[in-house]
Parts: sequence; C-alpha cells; structure tokens
Amino acid sequence: MTTMPIIQTILASLAFTFSNWKKLIEVSVFPFFMMALSLIAFFQVVTFQSQSSIIELLASLNLYHLIFVLIFIYGYVALVINIYRMVVSGNNSIAKFGLELPSLRFGRFFLLFSVYNIVQFPIIFSPYLIPVIYFLIIPLLLNLVSIANDVSYKKIKLQFNIQSSVMFVCLGIPFILILLVVMIGGEIKLMLFFQVLSIYWTAISSALCYRVIVANNSAQNL
Repeated sequence: MTTMPIIQTILASLAFTFSNWKKLIEVSVFPFFMMALSLIAFFQVVTFQSQSSIIELLASLNLYHLIFVLIFIYGYVALVINIYRMVVSGNNSIAKFGLELPSLRFGRFFLLFSVYNIVQFPIIFSPYLIPVIYFLIIPLLLNLVSIANDVSYKKIKLQFNIQSSVMFVCLGIPFILILLVVMIGGEIKLMLFFQVLSIYWTAISSALCYRVIVANNSAQNL
C-alpha cells in the first residue's frame, strides 16, 4: 500500500452513514442525554450571570460545575467509542442506545483522548499551525480507534502521503466545511449543525482509514 484511496474512503464513509443512519441515531441516545444534561446545567449558570465577564464567570465555577463538564466529556467519549466500534467491529459490538459504562477500555481511551486534545492546544495561537498539528495527531487518532476496539496502544508509522491523505479525509474535510460556513456568515444554528456532523464524519472516516491500514499492516508497520 503506497497511497490512501481518498475518493473511495469518502464514498465509503457516506455509504456507511446512509446505510446505518438508524443505528447511528440509536447509539447517540445515551451520549447525547449525558451531554444535554451537562449543557442544561451550564445554561442556567450562564443565563444567571449573562452580564458578567468571562473571567468572572470562570471564577464562579466550582466543583459542581466541573462534574457537569466531566459528564459532557463522558457523553462525547461514549459517542465516539460507539461509532469506532460500529465501523470496525460491527453493530453487535455496541450496547443498546449507546450505553457505555466505565471500564478499563473507557479509561484507556479517555487518557489518550485527553492527550489527543491537549496537543492541539497550540492551534489557538496561530491558524497556520492547524495543518501541522492535524498531521502530527493522526497516529493518535488511529490509536483511539484501536483502543475503542480493545487493541493496545501501538506506535504507528505511516508514509507521509498516506498520513496526509488520512488527515485530509478525517480532519481536513470537516474543517473546510465549517470554515466555509463561517466565511459566508452562517448562523450559529448552522455552525452547530456542521460541528455535530463533523464529529460523526471524523469518527466514521478515521475508523474506515484504520481498517484500510490494518488490512495492509505489513506495509505500514501498524
């Protein structure tokens, strides 16, 4: 394997989405319930202090609010794990309504997921770092897929063109779409819609890329 089939992966991601949309909705029930619960709690805080500055708002947050932040992250992680398992291991590998209880797998995933997000922190200083950071985190992204499917963490080495292709398909396409919405002055509701879609797209496409690479693991040292 010398190249990642970009067009085929994009079409496969769309095909998977359209053929499994009912199951995707089902596995989103529990994760979205957890995320909605935390957002409702935060909405009450923000509404009550709508005239406060960001610094004052952050200073007012306490352990109670931190718990709801963790609940939101829990729901988000549960959603991504379920999608990864659907794509790689099949629909029978996930619980009904996307229920994901605390486990060793969840803990390992959460730790790597935290690292995955922390290393993206430099992006806030310069948008020019986005392609560099996105390129560097691809091995972490693929390892998230493997851990969700109960495979231990491995040091992934990919050829430059393959890693670039995975970056474009999984992270580049949703970023470009959201950027276009911003440039045309899209409403907040439209922005949120595309951001939610990007979660599903990145999860589905990265899991499909993982399957392709694993199928050619002898060439990619995965």
